[in-house]
Amino acid sequence: MKNRLLEFIHEGVVITGEDFVILDFNEAFKSFFSGFNVDSKTKVIEILSFPKMELAFIKAIKGEVFREEVPVYFGKKRLECLVSVFMQEEKIYWIFYDMTNFKALQNAKVDFVSAVSHEFMTPLGVIEGFLSIIDDANMKPSLRKKYINRAMAQLKRLEKLVDQLLSLSELEMKKYTPEFSRVNLSTLLFEAKEEMAYRWKSKNIEVKINCPEEIHVKTDENALMRILTNLLSNAIKYSFESSEVTMDAQEKDRCILISVKDHGVGIKEEEIPRIFERFYRASNSSKTDAKGMGLGLSLVKHLCDVIKAEIDVKSQYMLGSTFTLKIPKDV
Repeated sequence: MKNRLLEFIHEGVVITGEDFVILDFNEAFKSFFSGFNVDSKTKVIEILSFPKMELAFIKAIKGEVFREEVPVYFGKKRLECLVSVFMQEEKIYWIFYDMTNFKALQNAKVDFVSAVSHEFMTPLGVIEGFLSIIDDANMKPSLRKKYINRAMAQLKRLEKLVDQLLSLSELEMKKYTPEFSRVNLSTLLFEAKEEMAYRWKSKNIEVKINCPEEIHVKTDENALMRILTNLLSNAIKYSFESSEVTMDAQEKDRCILISVKDHGVGIKEEEIPRIFERFYRASNSSKTDAKGMGLGLSLVKHLCDVIKAEIDVKSQYMLGSTFTLKIPKDV
């Protein structure tokens, strides 16, 4: 008779005799497998394994409790689990708490602190260096102004980083409320280009815009502006010096298609599925000495969800990338 109490336990539980034959288990335990079948002759050692499994069994037989974090193999599936094994009323209870997501969260926190610390320390170190130089009373005014401008550039870099972190947090916590209005797309594209002027001018990149002036779209203007500036910034960042970036827009099937195309280093095919993850930076960053934390495209993806848009990426390594945004004309 199946123990109904097991179904109210979130951990995977399987009960066996001293001969390892399975007597009972719950749905949580079954979910660890694909195509899981068990009969009265199935033994737990035939369907799963983990380091110190024999020790766990021996301790249970002795009336002790085994409790350890170990990798558990459920067939070909590997999960990080907190395993507890003990004996009660001549039955052995094997309890598996899946810690895979918890471990991933812990690693993400460590990566986050490491990434943020590194990104903050670099501009702060540069600013400190410039301030110590500026402190020289004999410095020429023109040279002092040059160093002040360079220090200000680093402060803007810090400001952008903080803004991205706060915006991403707001979006992920569903606290951002979009405000939809009728927006002239041509105007917005040119504004995005002007906002990124300091970037494309510094690399001598030509930014071309192809968009009919009459195209309008009902959307959240602030969200779309951030998407466009992030995509343009990304295109410039991964482009070679003196190359070209094109921003095209057209209306098709009651949707607005906006593409941002560069002729830069491109993205390796196997890396494309991961580029919208937080903190993920593709291997192409070393080709152009691109700086950043890998937050821009993650922010783009969240903003696309807010304005009910889709984003598609096509890229060839060392030949360039095209990001295409598909927005419903009327939401």
